[in-house]
Amino acid sequence: MLTSVWKILLAGGLVFTGFAGASDVHAQDRAQSLFDRDRNVSVMTRPRPEYTSDAIQQGAFLFTPELNLGLEYTDNVFGTPGNEESDVIAIVNPTLGVETTWSRHALSGDASVTRREYLDFSDESVWNWSLGGAGRLDIRRDAFVEGGLRYSSLTEARTSAGAANQAAEPIEYDVFNVFVGARRALGRVLLRGDLGLDEIDYDDAPLFGGGIADQDFRDHVQTKGSVRADYAISPDTAVFGRLRANSRDYDLSPPQVPLLRDSSGYTVDVGADFDIGGVARGLLGVGYVEQDYDSAALPAIDGLSVDGLVEWFPTRLTTVTVQASRDVKDSAIAGSGGYFATAAGVTVDHELRRNVVLSAGVSLGEDDYGDIDRVDERFGVSAGVTYFMNRNVGVRGSWNYTEQDSSGAAGNQDYERNTFGISLVLRP
Repeated sequence: MLTSVWKILLAGGLVFTGFAGASDVHAQDRAQSLFDRDRNVSVMTRPRPEYTSDAIQQGAFLFTPELNLGLEYTDNVFGTPGNEESDVIAIVNPTLGVETTWSRHALSGDASVTRREYLDFSDESVWNWSLGGAGRLDIRRDAFVEGGLRYSSLTEARTSAGAANQAAEPIEYDVFNVFVGARRALGRVLLRGDLGLDEIDYDDAPLFGGGIADQDFRDHVQTKGSVRADYAISPDTAVFGRLRANSRDYDLSPPQVPLLRDSSGYTVDVGADFDIGGVARGLLGVGYVEQDYDSAALPAIDGLSVDGLVEWFPTRLTTVTVQASRDVKDSAIAGSGGYFATAAGVTVDHELRRNVVLSAGVSLGEDDYGDIDRVDERFGVSAGVTYFMNRNVGVRGSWNYTEQDSSGAAGNQDYERNTFGISLVLRP
């Protein structure tokens, strides 16, 4: 099945390339407006020139440095069901973004380094960093190709499934991403194509009480691609069809590990991309997803797929964002292939004053493992405030509560956690 899917994706890419011929300028402008969804701006992305630091311009490049200094308190460091341990974490996070000011084509890049220093549990202290860049080549006004790459050194959350809450130190992993994509508008039709590769490498970690949490069985390369066609039925609404495919190839196979985890899958869905009178906008896709495993010991996982994000603007000062997703993800648990990840959430952002934004949200999630008896259900609540003091200084405060109920014979990861944070954002 996967071979046929990749042939379709490749054929779509070749057709897309063939469409790079001449077209009428007025048709280009009309096609662009048919797919723009910019009649409104969300509260958090609204321009605030009086509270926004000017970027540093050097020739054709704009640099945006930023420094985040924060303190965080959590009442359950290790995400355990009992004997919870609390701690305060000091956070230092400098970032730098750069982009060009060219009228055609574009280059951009960013770098970020984060130090999380635990005041009591020093073994939990970690460095995370990320470095990436991207470029866009404008072929015509209504067509472009783009590409980029990123390398990240990250740390797995203690609440992650698998050995994360049993390891004596946080589990570290590296991710390398590369992608290419293209877009072409033809009157009422908009075509998109993307190809990408993710390489993920996990480090082993010592276990509490001795031993090693060997994570080599999780190292893999994922190749993925998608093609999508939109048709504008009005200036505010377009319907689309989309095909996405993936191939997940693991570094180790039997007899090095007891289970062959290689798999291939696809998702096909249809949906709409819309803007309803400037009051609401969003994208909603519903379809079918299937992930097939090379090992006969791992059953295929298939069913309903959902991909949606809708923003509602009841007033100019309030934005309500609703998100929902359902997809198949690889398991972090040895002996398990994958699970259905279902998530939904609602966030409300309200501009109390021009420089004060209040936020609140609620979320639900379920991870249903297809090959072991385990279902993880999560419930989350959050609240926060963002205060823009002036162009150079901002303050953010937040509270997050998460509760997980892990059921089934293999379910053993119940926990509750409260996290409070405050941070100072500095820009030149």
